[in-house]
Amino acid sequence: MNKILELTKKLVSIPSWVDEQTNESKIGEFIFEYLKNNSELLLKKEMVIDSRFNILARNSQNIETLIIGHIDTVGINNNWKTDPIIPTVKNGKLYGRGTTDMKSGIAAMMLAATDKNQPNNTAFLFYIDEEYNFAGIKKFMADYGAKIKPKSIISLDGSELEIANGCRGLIEISATIKGISCHAATPQNGVNAIEVTTKAINKLKKYLSQFVDPELGSTSLNLASIEGRGSAPNVVPDKCQFILDIRPSVSQVNAKSILEELNKFVIGLGGKLINPKVKFNFSSWLTPKSKLTKLGLNFKNISTSGYIDIQMLWQLFNQPLCLTIGAGTQQTAHASNEYIEIEKLEKLPAILFNIIQNL
Repeated sequence: MNKILELTKKLVSIPSWVDEQTNESKIGEFIFEYLKNNSELLLKKEMVIDSRFNILARNSQNIETLIIGHIDTVGINNNWKTDPIIPTVKNGKLYGRGTTDMKSGIAAMMLAATDKNQPNNTAFLFYIDEEYNFAGIKKFMADYGAKIKPKSIISLDGSELEIANGCRGLIEISATIKGISCHAATPQNGVNAIEVTTKAINKLKKYLSQFVDPELGSTSLNLASIEGRGSAPNVVPDKCQFILDIRPSVSQVNAKSILEELNKFVIGLGGKLINPKVKFNFSSWLTPKSKLTKLGLNFKNISTSGYIDIQMLWQLFNQPLCLTIGAGTQQTAHASNEYIEIEKLEKLPAILFNIIQNL
């Protein structure tokens, strides 16, 4: 029997997205019982939100190598050709929600956790809420940030059996721009809040494009949401709300610096920036490739990377060696008909064990 394939199938069959009816509790209980019955590790449930919990499994009180993975997934979107919670094998691929992101990685972690030959001072963290508000990793940081000092951290939230040695950050900002309403026939007498918003954000986008890292690439900006209207079609709108998603590739770009620049642009266009709110303010992280080449694996192109929350641990624990690895197919993550190539999946346990032994 192919252990990782069967274990991944079982995990896929347990829904673990988060909505009013579903969360990670059931899959957390399955993982906890599996480790309880198949390993000799010290196990602890770390309660996070209501019935939702992280699991920390370790072979000593000291933790030098920390392996992490999130147990939640995104929800089910349209246009699936198979049932997303009934794992389906077809043409050498395993289909189902979470096959790539990241129940295949969780399965590899579970197998590594039951291996009696794992090095001393190794720990495994299975955590909740990565796809939503990072509540699981934040709770772990609050509880263990001053108690442990890992020398290396491995995230299984990766793909293609390639190492990612860094990622850009994540900054999410929402705000309102106030203008001045007037009759649409004489727009020069007012300040169109929608026009100020779009022009100011375009200026901000151009400003941010100058911040580039040789490996992590350019800092990007996405105008994720915009809503503004006048009280009638013949009235110049005096209010516009928006949300920005920014992926900084350098540490000097942060929420404070962005809001300062945006405010300058808005004032210069005659508007006023009000009610700014910062949901996320995460920087980038980067482990030098030279410290990871001994693993003998290919490196991913991280110049267009998404955010990976290992960055928070990298920052908290004073920049230990960090990397991500996984067997999934990146372009199918979060998509309909998500899948993983079984041939790559079968290679993942040995690759993970080699990394744990040699990092």
